[in-house]
Amino acid sequence: MLGTGLIERPVDWVALAGFMGTGKSRVGWELSRALALHFVDTDKLITRVVGKSIPEVFAQEGEGYFRACEAEVVRRVSRLDHAVISLGGGTFIHEANRRTLLERGPVVVLWATPETVYQRTKHSDRPLLRAEDPLGRIRSLMDEREGVYRQGTIHVHSDGRPSEEIVEEIIERLWNWSDAAHAWADAPDSVNAEPVADRATD
Repeated sequence: MLGTGLIERPVDWVALAGFMGTGKSRVGWELSRALALHFVDTDKLITRVVGKSIPEVFAQEGEGYFRACEAEVVRRVSRLDHAVISLGGGTFIHEANRRTLLERGPVVVLWATPETVYQRTKHSDRPLLRAEDPLGRIRSLMDEREGVYRQGTIHVHSDGRPSEEIVEEIIERLWNWSDAAHAWADAPDSVNAEPVADRATD
């Protein structure tokens, strides 16, 4: 598929989902550069619009307000073209957000072990990790969310891997997904068919 200019890319819109600390922002930024697309971090977009940090929004306005802002941001970024979207850890969990994103384009889910997530987030001020046992909290939340994250289009592990390698794998998987999508579109009986999501996690 040809994008704008002379850049050949598999897609011109893709979102990155997954638990906090799996590398969505870093990988998303590098993926956007590799594909010559705009990069949008939904959490940073919310903080710019609201004028407060995420912890401040949670503390002063409550999680419900934050999720409402998040849903509005999802609606807006889904209308963008030529963009890589990095989602907050809980964004994909909510059904309306998930449906909007999957209808717009492929969603790449990044995976990491609870231990890796803890090492990457232990010095942050993330509201959901304010617990006596943050690693236990991470394990619990990841178990709760795993089934929903599995609904993503493409699945890639980020544990112990350089971001360049992860980006290369994502692009390869996106080409496979794009080829499959075109094959379905060209098939005679494809009126209501959709390409099957890449369920591999290894």
